[in-house]
Amino acid sequence: MDYKILGEVGEVIGKENNRLIVKMQRTEACAKCRACSAGMKKEDMIIKAENMCNAVVGNKVDVVLDNADFMKATLIMYGIPFIAFMAGIFGGYYGAVNFGIKNSELTGIAAGLFLVVITYLIIHTQEDRFKRGNYVPKAVKVLK
Repeated sequence: MDYKILGEVGEVIGKENNRLIVKMQRTEACAKCRACSAGMKKEDMIIKAENMCNAVVGNKVDVVLDNADFMKATLIMYGIPFIAFMAGIFGGYYGAVNFGIKNSELTGIAAGLFLVVITYLIIHTQEDRFKRGNYVPKAVKVLK
């Protein structure tokens, strides 16, 4: 299986419901994502990963995510809200023009922002489903 490395190496600091709690050093690429909760330090992050390698607390592990699942998660978090934003802008603008509403630009922007908020609320309601699925990082190898 082709994997995408998330943060390369992490240290197992606990276990919860058959998942590992892994402390990883935040890389520059993911520093601004904030998809995971922050750890004790700014440069650390805490993630939950499936234990595919029988790791125990104190082990260093490789943490990975399938490329296809990484792209799907990216589409869900960024692509769908972007499409909703653009649909809201164009729909709000042209709807306001057709109905003779003044400030059609502001109406378009407001409609776009409204749809983004609604989209993120819908995504948030499905978060538990995503955490159970293929979008969960996997600890695949214990390092010495």
